[in-house]
Amino acid sequence: MYIIRYVSITILTLITYIATSQMVDIKGKVINSTTEQPVSGATITLESTGFSTISNHNGLFVIHFNPKETNVIIVSHIGYLDTRTEVSKSSLKNGLIIKIEESSLNLSEVEILDKITTKAPYTIESISTLELKETNISDLGKLISNEPNVGGIRKGATGIDPVIRGFKYSQVTVQIDDGTRIEGGCPNRMDPTAAHININDISNIKIYKGPFALKYGPGFGGLVILETNKPVYHERFKNNISMIIGGQTNHLGYRSGIRVDGGNKFIAYNLSANKNSYGNYESGNGDIFKASSDNYNVSAALGFRLAEGHVITIGADRSWGRNVDYPTLPMDERSDDTEVTNLSYLGTIQSKMVNFIKFSAYHSDVNHEMDNKNRPFSDTVVAISKIHARNAGGRFAINLNALSGNLEVGINFEQINKDGNRYKNLIMQPGLPVLTENLWNNAKINNTGLYAEYNKNTEKINWVAALRADYNNATSGPMTRLKKNGTVVYNNDETDSEYFNFSFSAGLTWHITTKSDLEVSFGKGTRSPDMTERFIILLPVGYDPYDYLGNPELKPENNHEIDLGFVRTCERSGQFTASVFFSYVTDYISAVIVPPSQLAPQTKGVLGVKQFTNIDDAYLTGFEIKHSTPDKNKWQFRFNAAYTMGMNPSATKIIYENGNAVDEEIIKNDPLPEIPPFEANFWFSYKFLSNKLIPELNFKVAAKQNKVSEAYYEETTPGFNLFNFKIKYTYNTNLTLVFGVKNIFNTNYYQHLNRRIIGSKTPFFDPGRIFYTNLIIKL
Repeated sequence: MYIIRYVSITILTLITYIATSQMVDIKGKVINSTTEQPVSGATITLESTGFSTISNHNGLFVIHFNPKETNVIIVSHIGYLDTRTEVSKSSLKNGLIIKIEESSLNLSEVEILDKITTKAPYTIESISTLELKETNISDLGKLISNEPNVGGIRKGATGIDPVIRGFKYSQVTVQIDDGTRIEGGCPNRMDPTAAHININDISNIKIYKGPFALKYGPGFGGLVILETNKPVYHERFKNNISMIIGGQTNHLGYRSGIRVDGGNKFIAYNLSANKNSYGNYESGNGDIFKASSDNYNVSAALGFRLAEGHVITIGADRSWGRNVDYPTLPMDERSDDTEVTNLSYLGTIQSKMVNFIKFSAYHSDVNHEMDNKNRPFSDTVVAISKIHARNAGGRFAINLNALSGNLEVGINFEQINKDGNRYKNLIMQPGLPVLTENLWNNAKINNTGLYAEYNKNTEKINWVAALRADYNNATSGPMTRLKKNGTVVYNNDETDSEYFNFSFSAGLTWHITTKSDLEVSFGKGTRSPDMTERFIILLPVGYDPYDYLGNPELKPENNHEIDLGFVRTCERSGQFTASVFFSYVTDYISAVIVPPSQLAPQTKGVLGVKQFTNIDDAYLTGFEIKHSTPDKNKWQFRFNAAYTMGMNPSATKIIYENGNAVDEEIIKNDPLPEIPPFEANFWFSYKFLSNKLIPELNFKVAAKQNKVSEAYYEETTPGFNLFNFKIKYTYNTNLTLVFGVKNIFNTNYYQHLNRRIIGSKTPFFDPGRIFYTNLIIKL
């Protein structure tokens, strides 16, 4: 009903706007201010509407607008300074000549406001550096879960796993900058990619929804890009220092960071050091939940401007995690030592054919140690797991003017390696030797992909299409589990697999009027099975209490998705967006019960064994709406709401009596597990004292989730309402103070994606009332 209602509103709105639109065209040319030669590939954006086009190989462009409104054109291009030009009446007759000045220098910090971009025909959410600095949240996964139709699976103090439109785990890709990826060590994903990057080192977060952005890698359900602080070049040598110090009550702790950046027009650098430390917290009713953590890191980046428009950047990050609590998992993180290095090159080339060349390479190395020493059963068995995970890869791309548009072709490569053991010391039988179990036996996955993405902008329509082909192969040592006496519980020597995958996407943005756009995208994204799905050996890594067994014979799963969006931008009322999507997944990776006669579980307290398998199909559908008032207004209002539902057409439910499986039942149209309910957010703020003092009230509504999976014995979750408040005072450009209160009325609540406390049905409740403050200093 929600989808039908919003599609109807969208269609009626479009008819109204088409009937009332009054448009004119203006022609222009972009040239180099020094050489007066045409500049191709420049982006020309109409400020009032966000509509954009690109200059052709002769520097020419055509843009349409409403002559009754004030119109400012912004021209941007890699290697040039942004240029603003106001459209005059004479421009209608004579056309525009826009001169842009060469520069590969970032002369000021750019702060991207939180909005949905209209440059692509699919939804891209953006979280700015402002929001990152003003929040008390230290976990990146928690921060992005505030976006519409983005949730987070919460298992402990940190390491929240993003869920985008019901897609989760490896169905969602998380990467850093231009392709750097990190493979976590924990089989239960206590340390996904975002857990290894400090929030103070992030400048912007972009969230791509759907399987459409194929140039970044195999696309499936969504993509999160964590953009880090880059070296900034200056005309003359300059050095800057920025600091943040934040503290809070209840979830008692602090965040702190210092960054130094500087350089001249040839060399630029930045150095940073950060530390976050938090203790346990009280929920709204006063119960104590273990959620302590200590995380710190140092990072550095060095950039070289070899020539005009040619830049090389080298980066490194070293992070440490210590004594991080995960009360919903069998173990806590005792230590995590992660090293990330990367190298990138960007070369802009002024020619009729080539716009730029990109190259990047990276390597990440994770040493992760976990134990069960804080669990009640550690008095009989002490288990320690030590995992070594490595990820390496790179990307090469060239961007061309071709076929009256813009064509980018490239290749990316990724290799994942995992090895590690679990060591069990039987306390009650001290004479026995330590039992060693392989968790990852030299497992390896390689993926090589070729892609092409084509963009073409015309007066009324922006087109985009992408193709991608991937070769994926994997191998591992024997998947073996032994009993204490050496008896084989499970063994599988057939671990090799390889796949050739093909993905595509296409979409358009139709500029119905200067204020209204219709966006349509469709595509097919193919994802090969990940390490856990292929090679896990009898560990409880799922939502339900089962030991899971990997399946090297799994087939890739395919997401066929269509998105329909509408964007309305007005100078007075702001921007409104609405979108609906439908996703049909074939060869969906799920799990089936293995009969106890074939394989018995190896973990105490679980119900049995499940093995990963492909089911025929599943589908997901939902909607998102969003509105924000213009930034120039003193009164500010923002709103978003989203809902997703997913179905398995035919699921098998196992019937248990006294802990034993006695029967099974086929459930028709069983909801997919771990999908958040309907949620809505409202923000109200006002700008006092010439924008120096800004109070903001946030109201969040989460509905009850009663569409839960019977087959997974998933439990319903009650709805809740939250009120949050913050006030920001900007003393000057050097000093900003933020004070806030989270959960003002001390509501006792937990979110549907929170896991249960290990060994019980107790939900992992979120914190009660928190007071916090952040001091932001720039020198």
